[in-house]
Amino acid sequence: MSHAIREIWRYPVKSMAGERLDTGELSADGVTGDRCWAVRDEKRGCVTDARSLPALLDIAVRYVHPPVPGKAAPQVELRLPGMPPTTSDDPGVHDALSAYLGTEVTLWPRVPADRREHYARVYPEDVEGYLTGLFGVAKLEEIPDLSQLPPAVMEFQTIPGGYFDAYPVHVITTGTLDALDAALGRPVDVRRLRPNLVVEGPAESDEDWTGRVMRFGKATLRIEAPCPRCVMISRPQQGLAVDRELLRTVHRRFAHNVGYYASVLEPGQAGSGDLAESVEPVEPVEPVESAAG
Repeated sequence: MSHAIREIWRYPVKSMAGERLDTGELSADGVTGDRCWAVRDEKRGCVTDARSLPALLDIAVRYVHPPVPGKAAPQVELRLPGMPPTTSDDPGVHDALSAYLGTEVTLWPRVPADRREHYARVYPEDVEGYLTGLFGVAKLEEIPDLSQLPPAVMEFQTIPGGYFDAYPVHVITTGTLDALDAALGRPVDVRRLRPNLVVEGPAESDEDWTGRVMRFGKATLRIEAPCPRCVMISRPQQGLAVDRELLRTVHRRFAHNVGYYASVLEPGQAGSGDLAESVEPVEPVEPVESAAG
């Protein structure tokens, strides 16, 4: 059965506001231009995100020049609320971000995967408190099952070579969004969930796509794992208020997961209105190698 792609999104800087696209090129690095930049917390000594610094979500971003597949990401322009716009190549960009976020940070493009110290996860002394706070639960036993994610997620803030938490593409179906709306009794703004592809299709509880090989437009992806949700979806952003009930509902009614993580097997272009459909691989296939290293 085929479904239509309804929306395509990219996020030039990790945890900052996204851009909705008409079309996007999908490759090993996800949607071209997606999460090519990230903010590093210099006090903690690691890449950071809106779980720790929620104000990142209110920063609007655009590329100065369109990104090109396989090429280094262009510079970005940042619009920090209440401050003049700045660009990633402005010597003052780090100070501007630090002033806005209230802590010392720097802005980084992707660096090679062998610079593993750049991507390393930094745990506080209270690891249990860190994990329960991250997922908004009372006890360690209540955190989502992370066993389907790459083991590297425990060692690294993001997968080395890129700024993705686990896999380069995040897919969510309209059926799941409708089920979430029904469970909450009100609409959920899709910006909270930060998908790359919104696809017309059944709720995960009705039809699980995990493990499927699917063609999205001209690109072929493998649906790798459900996407466990953390406090980030409840953060205030872009005119949306704090929504703790959203996270509680996801934990209670959706077994912590909303959406899917996916990897790219064959690169290609996908556009809004293109078909998404399951395909049977002729032989086992592996994701294409990331240009980020």
